[in-house]
Amino acid sequence: MSDMGKKGTALGKVDVSKKAVKIQDLGDKVGIAVRLFESAKMKFERGQDSYKEWANIIRLLNIQIKDIQHFLAVAHHNMGVIHAGRGEFEKAEEKFHHAIELDPEYALAWYNLAVTYKRLKDDIKCRECVAKAKELGYNPSEKC
Repeated sequence: MSDMGKKGTALGKVDVSKKAVKIQDLGDKVGIAVRLFESAKMKFERGQDSYKEWANIIRLLNIQIKDIQHFLAVAHHNMGVIHAGRGEFEKAEEKFHHAIELDPEYALAWYNLAVTYKRLKDDIKCRECVAKAKELGYNPSEKC
């Protein structure tokens, strides 16, 4: 399948292999949180003071929330790329919006939303999304 989104400018893609190491790191940290949770739960159930353990779990998981949201955004984005490649631009638009809701600074999702709007013949939204992608550091080739 072409990455052209059916007749037009190529969609931008994420290098998933670069994300794999970070996902593994995230998995390790969440695994640590799960083990800490089990330990704190046992202490709590025995009536022992487990406040410090719960605070550490909260701190550890709060740090990971942003990464989890970004991975969800990447998944929605990549599904949008697939929909666009199939010519399903309304579905692509929905997925790119989900990605941006999860990670508003996801420049590539903004760019691909612009490409989608161009296919949907909405030049105003296309220009807005290209501008946002540029503002976030993506150098799009798309002109609306």
